[in-house]
Amino acid sequence: MALSLLAEAGDQDVGALVARVGAVRAAEELARYRVPRRSGADLATAVAGQIERARKVAARCLIPDDGAWPSQLDDLGCGAPVLLWVRGGQLRPSLLRSVAMVGARACSPYGRVQAETLAADLALFGWTIVSGGAYGIDAAAHAGALAVGGQTVLVSAGGVDKAYPRGNEQVYARVLDSGCVVSEYPLGSTPARHRFLVRNRLIAALSRGTVVVEAGYRSGARSTAASAGALNRHVMAVPGPVTSDLSAGCHRMIRDGEAVLVRNSADIQELVAPMGEEPAGTHPRELLTWLAAHGPAATARVAAGVQLDAAEVEALLTMLEGAGMVTRVRRGWAMAEAALRRFAATGS
Repeated sequence: MALSLLAEAGDQDVGALVARVGAVRAAEELARYRVPRRSGADLATAVAGQIERARKVAARCLIPDDGAWPSQLDDLGCGAPVLLWVRGGQLRPSLLRSVAMVGARACSPYGRVQAETLAADLALFGWTIVSGGAYGIDAAAHAGALAVGGQTVLVSAGGVDKAYPRGNEQVYARVLDSGCVVSEYPLGSTPARHRFLVRNRLIAALSRGTVVVEAGYRSGARSTAASAGALNRHVMAVPGPVTSDLSAGCHRMIRDGEAVLVRNSADIQELVAPMGEEPAGTHPRELLTWLAAHGPAATARVAAGVQLDAAEVEALLTMLEGAGMVTRVRRGWAMAEAALRRFAATGS
């Protein structure tokens, strides 16, 4: 905790010092000539302040030695965080199957729908969506996962006790209810421009792959993609209209071989799913869309409507039943009432 107050996140020199002498000794050495950032208070007072802030918002502090620490962060080497502040659910289990989704803040309606749809579909298949909580694609990705009762992790560029941006407070609160909010920055910290870029490496490291949905040539989302590539994670991009400046960064990554073109959740899962796991060939959303439009129906009728094998449809409907999206009725299968509201919220 002291280290996070004495050094800026992502400082490679501090990371090398910790690797060489250990966290306690590193903090002692830094404390000789540094004061806690953001205040002139002595270190003990600053640490006590962090503990009190954490108590007020039920935040947990994880360090690399904790069993709950997400070990994939170790791939960052000397750039790994010295701690994580976490609010919400259990972090490590939710990241076992995770995909990052990032993109433009000022996204188009096309980009928003793509992000919401991809996130919802992946969440229905048990994938956790990791993003940064910003306006635009980030917010759409979180919303898509939440709309179908899925899990999502918000990696903040400030303290976990402050929602940022303020206009996304509702998204932040919903993530806390069913997912996690994570940050390596001290409680009370305010996001700054350089912190977003530093934070992006965590989004990349925590996930099996990163999907970019709309990004201009200079988009910050491309820094997340670059971090993912450097970590040997999968980098994927959703194409857009060839005339769209918002998709210019995606098109460039695809053209230069920096990202794989993906069209849907099946394409994404084909890349990130564990070896031996059957790739998803059917989108749960196809079944939900049909049921929402046609009402209760038997498996055979649903299968005929979506032109799929009845056994495959039965398996998918059973999975959706477990997720609380559909329910068995006398006439077969129907959308659950709560699911209808959540499904409608994604714009389908």
